[in-house]
Amino acid sequence: MMKLSCSSQSLDHLFMQGKVTLFDFADYCADVLGVTYIEVEDKHFASTDPAYVAELKAYFDKKNLKVCNIAFDCSFGYPTAQQNRAQIDRAKEWMPIGKALGSPNFRLFAGWMGGPDPEIHKKGPAVQKPETAWAEMVECVQELCDYGKDMGLSIVIENHNHGGFLSASKDVLRLFDEVKRDNLSLLLDTGNYVDGIDGIRATTHLVKKHVHLKVNQVVEDGHDTVYDLPLILEVLTQSGYDGTLSIEYEGEQDEKIYIKKVTDFVRACLQE
Repeated sequence: MMKLSCSSQSLDHLFMQGKVTLFDFADYCADVLGVTYIEVEDKHFASTDPAYVAELKAYFDKKNLKVCNIAFDCSFGYPTAQQNRAQIDRAKEWMPIGKALGSPNFRLFAGWMGGPDPEIHKKGPAVQKPETAWAEMVECVQELCDYGKDMGLSIVIENHNHGGFLSASKDVLRLFDEVKRDNLSLLLDTGNYVDGIDGIRATTHLVKKHVHLKVNQVVEDGHDTVYDLPLILEVLTQSGYDGTLSIEYEGEQDEKIYIKKVTDFVRACLQE
């Protein structure tokens, strides 16, 4: 059965307003949500100092929480090789932090080049994915997979719309066909495909370690009016996926109230 988790992205508004810290997030996950696994985003760290990271690890241990993924934010769609190299270097600096926190997984984004996919009928400028840019992105991902493997890390790469390289399932399938690294799997974000549930179905075989269950508009009984959570969970279950499932709330409601409601709803669905 899938293992329920919560992403610190779910409280992003509160983090950005300085109202919560990762220690507060740990309290919320352990004491309110009752989950064992947590996912932490790099932007929510107060510091990368080893003493701070060690303090975090000790606190997570005290709360009986396990870090299942470091959600590292990056893009390999910059116009210059120098800019993309800086992204690689920063990822390599963060991987030891993931190891220090006991995370088995390290998230990458392939990157963005601006605008929605031209093959999908969305408003906005067409995203350009020239072959030279795609090839450079693939090389960046390969290098970080190799680096992560030496550190004993699984690399999970997330599909992303809004002009991302991996905005549709066809892009993800192409990437995996070209990267060919055994420690790379898809971090499926269930709300990020421009081809929706069809995209999810087309790529579940690439999902081995971690999933973002996207949540946007939660009602009182905990279900979401934007995403069909029971259907998504059914597709994942039928695929045999049994890794971590991280609630990623990105709505405008009172986070702490409605994340609790949807977590309880998802937990009940998983136990049916």
